[in-house]
Amino acid sequence: MRKIFLFLLITNSFTDTSAQSLNIIREEVMIPMRDGIKLGAILYRPEGDEKHPAIVYRTPYGVDDYDAYAEFPLKAARQGYMVFLVDVRGRLRSEGEFEAYRNEKQDGYDVIEWVGKHPFCTGKVGTYGGSYPGIVQWLAMSQAPPHLAAAAPEMTPVGSHHFMYYGGAFSHPWLDWFMPYILADKRKRANDMSGPWDDEPATEEWEHSDRRKWYAYRPLADIPILKKYAPEYYQWLSHPDSSAWWNFLNVEGDFSKFNNPVLLLSGWYDASYGPEGVRRGFNRMMKESPSETAKRQTRMVLGPWNHTSLNMRKTKFGEVNFGTNAGFDYDAELLKWYDGILKEGMGGSQLPKVSIFTMGENKWHSESEWPLARSVNQSFYLHSNGAAASDKNEGKLSVTLPSNESPDTYVFDPSNPFWDVSYEKSYPYDQRNNESRSDVAVYTSAILDKDLEVTGELIADLYVSSSAPDTDFSFTLCDVFPDGKSINLHGLDAGYLRMRYRNGTDHQELMKPAEIYHVRIHQAYTSNLFRKGHRIRIYITSSKAPHYDPNPNTGTEIATEKVLKPATNRIHHDSKHPSRILLPVISNR
Repeated sequence: MRKIFLFLLITNSFTDTSAQSLNIIREEVMIPMRDGIKLGAILYRPEGDEKHPAIVYRTPYGVDDYDAYAEFPLKAARQGYMVFLVDVRGRLRSEGEFEAYRNEKQDGYDVIEWVGKHPFCTGKVGTYGGSYPGIVQWLAMSQAPPHLAAAAPEMTPVGSHHFMYYGGAFSHPWLDWFMPYILADKRKRANDMSGPWDDEPATEEWEHSDRRKWYAYRPLADIPILKKYAPEYYQWLSHPDSSAWWNFLNVEGDFSKFNNPVLLLSGWYDASYGPEGVRRGFNRMMKESPSETAKRQTRMVLGPWNHTSLNMRKTKFGEVNFGTNAGFDYDAELLKWYDGILKEGMGGSQLPKVSIFTMGENKWHSESEWPLARSVNQSFYLHSNGAAASDKNEGKLSVTLPSNESPDTYVFDPSNPFWDVSYEKSYPYDQRNNESRSDVAVYTSAILDKDLEVTGELIADLYVSSSAPDTDFSFTLCDVFPDGKSINLHGLDAGYLRMRYRNGTDHQELMKPAEIYHVRIHQAYTSNLFRKGHRIRIYITSSKAPHYDPNPNTGTEIATEKVLKPATNRIHHDSKHPSRILLPVISNR
């Protein structure tokens, strides 16, 4: 997970004018945990002795760094809130030993309850933050702290295994998390002079190093650079199957305890767990929360964003400017939402239950559910004469079922994997360079004679085979413009499957060479209006580095495998094996 800042937005108005105070107090506090460890925090609160509801932000990234630029704590304090910025256990101001995610359930409970009993607190506590500061909110909720009244976990998962092993493949960019953001403070605490002690020089050093060398290092379990200060990385690698071992980072069995509403936010180009986390979190809240009030006040927002901070002027991501509507005043919306929950009789959010931004049209739509019940999955079948990987103009997408067609064949060499240049912060960009690779099969529709809206989950329903006992398959949906540019409509890390997990991530089943397998690749989401004159394209390949470790194709234990073998992979599309992409089409707006 890459470092994420709170979404910082500029707002000139507040909902609760009576509670505004231009004078606020900044305090430094230590919050005791049940085992005696104390967590360092910064508190902002309105001047005076009145009681106010509280808002908590817990982060591993350093509250001092955050406090240097963040506007939200000051805005919220001036609107009548206490705001606690807390370093999680073992980080910067806080005592103890940091182990990613391990202590966030009980520490989250302890922080919320201590804050709720603060002499200046009304007893109502809200939480906010995205990415790591987002998932810690879900983890705290799993402990059902009595004073928690609202949570806003953005751009974050609700589960654990699919966070680390999306589609069964290991999420490789943890290297780009530990190295610049975590190890510096650990070296400082150990008085270790072998590297920088602060995030900024650590980030600069890491970004100027030969990172591809480390992403190519084998075996994965022996990579030396994290051995000293990140033992959890190797623990994650040693538990590739979903199991009870991952429960320390999982809340999917806890929704029946969630009595507080949540404000969920993610983007089409967020890290793959973001849109999936929003879907799971929203639907589980709607079905399983025991509180009708929590269900009524829960909100969900999906925009054209990546894993990043937002503001009203930020409308361009990668190569696409999504227009004025893409700017989002998150601070204002969050404060209005808090007002309706944490302050009795004060305002409240005017956001619809579900807010969806449709790209291409560049407009917001108000909905009541996600995915949309009125969407209809339309099949676009794959066609070619067997050369969709070598001839980029041959592969076709159409609503017509295939007949006698040769499979498309390519050689996937894990020593030369597909490389996404946007991996640090996914964004839309012209995919033609990626599509030109010899291990990428491309399928394109005819020019559209009318607009077509696709909104929801994308599903690749494929018939595939391989010369190897295990390999990977992935797909990407693109909007092809009249000038030929091919823009991806979701992050490239979405829509991925490791074949040994084709029948579930709780067990492994190797393939028989040359046998044809029917698979469905899920967990990719978008909302896009394909304009008249555009074309629909998908491409299929067998790696997405460095999002995931390239499959060695050997069928052995991946974490300890040193040998990488090429695999000959095939995509079948004939009358018995009608491979297709299922697109959720919206016909009535």
